Amino acid sequence: MKVPLLHVIATDEVIAAQDFPAIAERLMETGRDRVALHLRLRRTDGRNFHRLAEQLAESAGATGAWCVINGRVDVALTSGARAVQLGVGTLPVSAVRRITGRRLAIGASVHSADEALARVREGADFLVAGAVYSTATHPDRTPAGPALVTSCAGAGVPVLGIGGIDLSNAERVVVAGATGVAVIRAVWQAADPAGAALCLIDMVSRAGSLAADATLSDRVTGSADA
Repeated sequence: MKVPLLHVIATDEVIAAQDFPAIAERLMETGRDRVALHLRLRRTDGRNFHRLAEQLAESAGATGAWCVINGRVDVALTSGARAVQLGVGTLPVSAVRRITGRRLAIGASVHSADEALARVREGADFLVAGAVYSTATHPDRTPAGPALVTSCAGAGVPVLGIGGIDLSNAERVVVAGATGVAVIRAVWQAADPAGAALCLIDMVSRAGSLAADATLSDRVTGSADA
């Protein structure tokens, strides 16, 4: 499965901004199939959550971007979203797969290699591993560093690093084995969110190419040594 390189998470605070719909549209038009917009809404009622999800899913479908619903399988299924992201305390991946079949891609949040393997065995299509660095979203969580991404990548599905990631450290996360990164503040607190997203996408793409070249070189060297 080809998972977008950049996952941008919109919280209740983010969607409260008057210009959020316009910024979200521009973000998806600019990033296209390289960007996923997540709705992680914990204080928005179901009707308004669904209405916003439908709007964003329609825009995403027109651009190739992903609309991802965090936690709410019902909203994801009925809004036309591309995927659902399951966090701690949500339904098990295996249960969601029985409900959704292959209609939705399923992502799962993990904090260790053991959790990564367990979620993949349950049927997760991609993983979101964190916290890689310190983050205001989870100030009580000890950052695990890029090594967490490396350990989770062994589970065999795309892994996205999350937690305190921005332009200063995104490359290290991808070199460590991430397919892409998930962010909140690095995009929404930027003066130009769509521009910030593009910069992150370009950096992740370049880092991925470098990592792939390094892996190929290692294989060639190993083969020659053998």
